[in-house]
Amino acid sequence: MTSFKDFALSDDTLEGIERAGFASPTAIQELVIPAALEGRDIIGCAQTGTGKTAAFLIPIIEALGDMKEARRFHPRALVVVPTRELAQQVIDHFEALSQGSELRATAVYGGVELGRQEHDFDQGVEVLVATPGRLLEHLERGALKLRDISFFVIDEADRMLDAGFIADLRRIVDKLPERRQTMLFSATMPPEMERLARAILSEPERIQVGLVAPRERITEVFYPVMESQKTDLLKEILSREQDLQKVMVFVRTRARAKELAPALAAVTGLAADELHADLTQAQRTAALENFRTGRTRLLVATDVAARGLDIEAVSHVINYDVPNTPDDYIHRVGRTARLDRAGSAMTLVSPKELALSLAIEEAVRRPIRTQRLENFVYEFPPESEEPEALRPAQGDTVAREFTERKPVAEKREKPFTKSGQLRPKFRDPDDRPPRRNEKKREAKKIMNKRLPHQRKRK
Repeated sequence: MTSFKDFALSDDTLEGIERAGFASPTAIQELVIPAALEGRDIIGCAQTGTGKTAAFLIPIIEALGDMKEARRFHPRALVVVPTRELAQQVIDHFEALSQGSELRATAVYGGVELGRQEHDFDQGVEVLVATPGRLLEHLERGALKLRDISFFVIDEADRMLDAGFIADLRRIVDKLPERRQTMLFSATMPPEMERLARAILSEPERIQVGLVAPRERITEVFYPVMESQKTDLLKEILSREQDLQKVMVFVRTRARAKELAPALAAVTGLAADELHADLTQAQRTAALENFRTGRTRLLVATDVAARGLDIEAVSHVINYDVPNTPDDYIHRVGRTARLDRAGSAMTLVSPKELALSLAIEEAVRRPIRTQRLENFVYEFPPESEEPEALRPAQGDTVAREFTERKPVAEKREKPFTKSGQLRPKFRDPDDRPPRRNEKKREAKKIMNKRLPHQRKRK
């Protein structure tokens, strides 16, 4: 079995790893750490919750130990992340791993006064963890210089692309020195990610661990239900579940999070919090800390909490709304079953969300078990809407039930135009009579070909 002692790490770094409670390297750490210690650029792709953060922090801590102290306003390592919560989480990992050293780190993100962050720059920090928008704001103010950056890390890179940070990332890269070590980490690798990697990395070593899909220890279930009954079904599911340690419920909108959190708390008896973009940074930090420490056991969140957050012992993840993309689904359910624990992922699927559920099954390359909750009184739609779609046989997928019983109607063209004329049917586009604007263009071409004295004068 591989040990951290098998890597070329100093005694100080090994002591920090031991104090942080890391017993043995995970699969991604076992491959990334040796390559990073050699100074290689890296593309790391692995399932969420497999230890990517420590995989890039340990080599950085080892290298910084042999460097001079950072100058004021000139950090030596830059880690760019998509959210405030993930920035603070990276800082927490760094502080745990660098115990006993004199290395300093700070997090830079919105919702906090600029002056407080600039004070940290003035003191000098080796590692800067930042969200793109606030980092660029400091750079434009001249409060920060990136000329001394030796290590550049993009964490949760696919989330950066989803959030529209690609232009900001390119502006940040333009301010970095050419001689640097760059590491890019992500749970998925869409085509846009490949283009970004080619632009900013030099001969990177590609490291992928396992299939980028939910882990095997996650029990996944689809519950088909009408949209109007989702809240009642969710309350019933939670009231019947036995081992509710920590439960994360993902919703699509902030308004739904505000409404659902107190309703579920009343049914389950669990202390609940909500997490979304309408909260201040202090409120978001408090909600996460309460959930981590167990003071609250139910967290209703938007996708702001779907990626990167490392919260131990999450027993259940419930998708009240089906996520918009398969990547979001993978990240959401990845909040449970971390560090080889078992976990449960439930998704409430309405008929309108069928296409999204189909895309998820295609992405994970297998059907997801579908079941109906026993003794729950379903309110079926009118017969014309095929209520059988909500009565799947055990083991059948939502996709099969919805599509076989309710085929998608073909889109039909209206027989009349907006002006009230009968719409002609043309098989060959060339046979279509010219529109008014096309007649004008043709007439103009003919006029331009004539000699000046042949043109009509108005």
